[in-house]
Amino acid sequence: MTVRRWFTLHYLLMLLCLLTMPLLVHKGIGIFQKLAAIQTAERLYHGKQLIEAEDWYRKARINRSIRYKEELISSRLEELAPISSMKEDLANISEQASRADSKRDFELLMDAYTKLQQAQSRYLTPEEPYSDYYRQLSEHYRFPQNFTGYFRSFKTMFLEQMDQNLTASSYEDESFRRNLLRIPGGLFGTEQEWLDELITAFRRYDETKLTRMAAEGLVEPMLSDATAMLAEYKSNNLEAPWIISEADSLIEALLKNDWDNDDYAAFAMHARQFTTFASSAYPESKVLSLAKSRMEELMLRAGKNAANGDYQEAIDLYTAIGHYQDTQAEIRAAELAWTLAEPARMLPSPAGGSGYAHIVSGRDRFGAKLYVAATDQNNKLYFGRMNAEESVQILSNQDLAPQEQIRTIAVDRDLSTDTIPVIVIEAASEARNARYAAFEVRESSIALLYSIEGDSLTVQPDGTLLVVNPVGEGEGQTAIFARSGGIYQFAGVKQDILDISADSVSQYPNSLVRFTCTVIRSGAGEALCMGSNSLILLSGDIPPSAEAVNVTVTGRFKQYAEQTVDEQLIGQIAAVLNGATGGPTGGQDKGQIEEQVEDQVNRESEGSGNGQIESQAEEQHDGPVDGQADGQIARQAAEQVDGKGAGRIEGQAAGTGEGASNGLLQSLAGANQISVPVVEVETIR
Repeated sequence: MTVRRWFTLHYLLMLLCLLTMPLLVHKGIGIFQKLAAIQTAERLYHGKQLIEAEDWYRKARINRSIRYKEELISSRLEELAPISSMKEDLANISEQASRADSKRDFELLMDAYTKLQQAQSRYLTPEEPYSDYYRQLSEHYRFPQNFTGYFRSFKTMFLEQMDQNLTASSYEDESFRRNLLRIPGGLFGTEQEWLDELITAFRRYDETKLTRMAAEGLVEPMLSDATAMLAEYKSNNLEAPWIISEADSLIEALLKNDWDNDDYAAFAMHARQFTTFASSAYPESKVLSLAKSRMEELMLRAGKNAANGDYQEAIDLYTAIGHYQDTQAEIRAAELAWTLAEPARMLPSPAGGSGYAHIVSGRDRFGAKLYVAATDQNNKLYFGRMNAEESVQILSNQDLAPQEQIRTIAVDRDLSTDTIPVIVIEAASEARNARYAAFEVRESSIALLYSIEGDSLTVQPDGTLLVVNPVGEGEGQTAIFARSGGIYQFAGVKQDILDISADSVSQYPNSLVRFTCTVIRSGAGEALCMGSNSLILLSGDIPPSAEAVNVTVTGRFKQYAEQTVDEQLIGQIAAVLNGATGGPTGGQDKGQIEEQVEDQVNRESEGSGNGQIESQAEEQHDGPVDGQADGQIARQAAEQVDGKGAGRIEGQAAGTGEGASNGLLQSLAGANQISVPVVEVETIR
């Protein structure tokens, strides 16, 4: 080995020794510390200073410089394990409480305090051999001082929050109440002192809050908050009579103000709100009795209003009371009574509040409990009906022009049926006395039946209409309108029947007349009959009948016809007359009759001149006869005056023999033919 190599190795060894020296020193110190820790721990252990001993045993076990008395250390730590656990628990509690205070986390602090209480209950028991050591650890961590300081800080924060809520009139966050009640009272003196302090603060806050809410009209929220506050206090085993007292006082003043101002709706609403609150919170409240008696008074007043016909006042009161109790039945009854008294209320309110100009109504007809028809300012017709279930149907019609001046409206008893009403309206007319209109109310619509201008309109038993002098068809006459489908249409002109004697038929050409005569003989389609002094020929659908039968004929005189006078005719007339008078005609022969006729004609000529017969001729001339010229009738009358035609004087005579019985025979004496009026028969019986 060379010198150089030797020096190199030598220095390397020296360097290694130098490097290991600190390690050896550290190792030595560690060994010394462990030996000292074990020695100290044993001394403390035997001196019953177990908390400190547990610390030194733990330090000795952590020291790994040398394995020395490891079994002793382990056995001692196992024996002192309860103290180790206690120390760990309390250390964690102390750390959590400190962290809660720095973070202003009240829940975290309460959790730490709860754990502290649990630790106390676990370690501070007579059976616990290490309870004295718990007290030592508690003092070590300064739990009483620290927790008192922490809770005092939170107490100040919560009381400030109360003031902030009142200042801002914001009550959304009231967690302070619950938090303050959770703070351990024993930390600030006695429990009662702490409770008295809280009650003073709570009462000031609660009363101020309730008063402000009531003043702002927040009555229901105020009572709701009062209920919530009572529940919260109760959950914390605290009574809060000041809340009930304040709410009762505020509502009493509020109800008095409502009543004095006749604001019954507000009174009822506030009374109900307080009843909901006080029925559970303060059932013996005088305000409850006051509210109930006032409501009963209002119900009586509303009932009297309805009975007196003051329906709107009654409904208004019932509506107001409805904020306190259910009055829907009373409101419906009042509205129904009002509608029955004023049926037009069923109809829509006219535009502009002008009301209905013409109204007609009724009850218990047409399947309706109540019905009403009315027209508005624009002549729009409305019809409303209420059924037994009080369901209302409204129909309308605008067929009447807005400019029509309506005079009357009515329900027509003749045109209406048991289920379908017909509304008739009379309006002014420039051309006639009135315009008559009828509207049929159907299941789902109103239909116009007719609209006619005329001087008068009447409904006939058969349902037709008689209109005097209508505009249009039938003008100047009495027109007949009949229903065809859904409307009335012109059906013709009415012909009046004149009741006359059979002898005056010729005076009413073309007129519908009714008379009674005696049938002398009848044949196919015609019959010859006689009146008192004349013969009439009936033409038409004539049923066969026996001779000497009295019949009533309705028909029209249209023309004359020539009738042959022979012995057979004279005999038939004589037989009829003989049967009517009960005996012979006086034994007169044909010559005697002719003489009587001549004398009768002379007397008539002398007593009245020719004027009477000429007058008859003029009357016939004034009324033309179908199928015969005016001149013919006049010529026949002139012949009667002049005595021409051997007794052709229309078969009439005014004989004075034995009455009218012989007058007809006398008029026929000496005549071969006579002109007799022909009546076209419409009815015969």
